[in-house]
Amino acid sequence: MAVPAEIRAVPRPVNTIVDDSGTNSPKRYAVRQRASSKYIPGGNPQPKNGKVIGHIIDYKYVPLTDSTASDGPDMLSYGASALLKSVSAALLSDLLNIYPANEAFSIMSIATLRVIRPKITLGRMATHYRRTFVCKDYPGAAMSKNTLGNLLQRIGQDGNKRKDFYQLRISSVAEDHHIAIDGTLKQNTSIVNDLSAYSYKARTRGCSEVSVLYAYDIEQMEPVCAEVFPGNSIDASSYSAFIRDNDIDTIVLGCTHYPWIQKNIARIYPDLHIINPSSIIVDTIREIIQERDMAAKGSSFENIFYASDLSENFVNMIDSIFEGEDEDARVKFLNFDLEQGDKYEF
Repeated sequence: MAVPAEIRAVPRPVNTIVDDSGTNSPKRYAVRQRASSKYIPGGNPQPKNGKVIGHIIDYKYVPLTDSTASDGPDMLSYGASALLKSVSAALLSDLLNIYPANEAFSIMSIATLRVIRPKITLGRMATHYRRTFVCKDYPGAAMSKNTLGNLLQRIGQDGNKRKDFYQLRISSVAEDHHIAIDGTLKQNTSIVNDLSAYSYKARTRGCSEVSVLYAYDIEQMEPVCAEVFPGNSIDASSYSAFIRDNDIDTIVLGCTHYPWIQKNIARIYPDLHIINPSSIIVDTIREIIQERDMAAKGSSFENIFYASDLSENFVNMIDSIFEGEDEDARVKFLNFDLEQGDKYEF
């Protein structure tokens, strides 16, 4: 089919021809390179057309563009990942001393993305890994949902590697720094997790939990190590195991009820240095009151203590607190049903 003169007149690269495909589409007029010439015996050489390099569209030459999909986005989110990398170099170094490089990179990628997007799921990790500078900071990390699931399972099952990693973190704490130990309950509804259990508070909400304990470098403002315990475990047993497993030599009793188990902790770990802020505060207040002649001459009040977290574990903890104390000491537990107005004694 003859190509209209006005189409052939459109400026285009030299050594090309315009080919009319006859279709009713924007790319009807293809521009082809002259590839070579074909010799015809007894006649003139005939040009041989090559590949299409563009099209005449709307009376303009439009060259072909590379239609191959790129391996990733042409722009990456940088700021948040750069900040996190700048403060986690020591963390990566310790990971590389314990885990293979590919696993260490995946662990750092997971941690970074969960800081940037706290609610991110494993299924979305790969997408956000490719969209952020995390893929440049930790290149080659395997981030598929199944791969990450298997990695987290291996980390959870290999307690020795976790302990070795925590030991590196603990050994890097400066001598003049202070370590605080704290814990929290995290909701966990897994049916295959042996640590998922109902604490008293969780039972009232109808959901199971796990107990997470962690040690925190106060001056450096970063966690040092952490461990997970059953959601129904009591502080006395969880903290004892945490101290033993991580070779901690000094603790600060930061919660008001921890001094009650100080004797038991000292009995189990006689070499452990225990700092009791409550005792220090009480002594300081007593000195101030006495200096100002404000101390009471005597008291006939009955000491009554109320607790909202009444459970079997709580009762066991109370028993351990008064272990070895005055035999006349008696503890009475009353359970108030606020809805019914009933009171139960046991």
